[in-house]
Amino acid sequence: MGRDNLMIRVLLLQDPATSNNWGGVQTMTQTLQLALQEQGFEVTALSWQQTKFGELLYEARHSDVLVASHNFGPTYCGVALKTLTYKPLVSWVHGPLLEVLQMSGASWWKQRWLKHVYGYVDRFVCVSQTTESSLLGFLAGTRAQTNDNSNRGNSSITSSGKTPRTLVIPNGLTPLTGNAESFDSDVNTKSSTNLSIGYIGRLSQEKRPHLLLETLRALPDDAHLSVVGDGVLRPELEDAGKDLMANGRLKFLGRQVSNQNLYTRYQVSLLTSKYEGCPMTALESLACCVPCVALPIPALRELFEQDAPYLLAHKETPQALAIAVLNLMRLPKEQVQKDIARIASKHSLPQFGNSWRIVIQSSLN
Repeated sequence: MGRDNLMIRVLLLQDPATSNNWGGVQTMTQTLQLALQEQGFEVTALSWQQTKFGELLYEARHSDVLVASHNFGPTYCGVALKTLTYKPLVSWVHGPLLEVLQMSGASWWKQRWLKHVYGYVDRFVCVSQTTESSLLGFLAGTRAQTNDNSNRGNSSITSSGKTPRTLVIPNGLTPLTGNAESFDSDVNTKSSTNLSIGYIGRLSQEKRPHLLLETLRALPDDAHLSVVGDGVLRPELEDAGKDLMANGRLKFLGRQVSNQNLYTRYQVSLLTSKYEGCPMTALESLACCVPCVALPIPALRELFEQDAPYLLAHKETPQALAIAVLNLMRLPKEQVQKDIARIASKHSLPQFGNSWRIVIQSSLN
């Protein structure tokens, strides 16, 4: 049996909250802290970069479990603290590691070093089976199969009697503040003259935002796209979309505070990423009753295929994404709302927190 939650102290190692690292991981780190506290844990959250190592070491010695908010910097720091304190270390893995390393151009030496570092981690929590498969593939040197589905959302004991080292806990959703009204679209009526589309996310290479512009060009002239977010590719995108901006079909709104109003102003949101783990922008969109149409990368197939396969383009092209948007608009609104609500219900905060409670308690056994 695990120890009483009230007796368990967790040191959560996280990145500093800056304008350069906003996004899904930062949002989920805050969500995890809230979920653990609601489960009765005593949580100390510290920036591994901005906190003096002596203070980190002190907190680690007075904690029961170390949790790294992602599998890079916070995990490196967690390994150093673990070797000095012998406290169990849990590393949270968000994106598919093989794809992340490939896009970043990580050297052979960097990958060898990572495998060595990961050898000190007691437990990996992956946000999706896609992420777990990529992690296992990296550790084994090949693309590995995921653990049995019994590992999804829990730390059940395997047939060998051992708790699995990796398991899947899908991201949880905290209620978004703001306009409480549900998404209401008249797009299915003949009087509709505009199709309002939103993209919420970073404008970086792995998000492939240039496909947004190509998708908009493939849609009828009454379709309008608002791009919410910022990043290194914004100047390039603004230059490429000058004609669309001139005729009022494209707007760049910059980074904004995440709330319901961020999504409910649109009839549909888009996701064009090259890879994802368990994308928060898609989940938040669904939670706000706004369908999210995406390219059929593995993580999105995992998220949508069972309950709402029509949210997936049939292939990874902007033309296919545009067709998926138009097909979605022809579906009965009631069916769409029911399907996306079913997906969102699988990511409740209590379920998320309970799954993490099991992980942390079992790491102390």
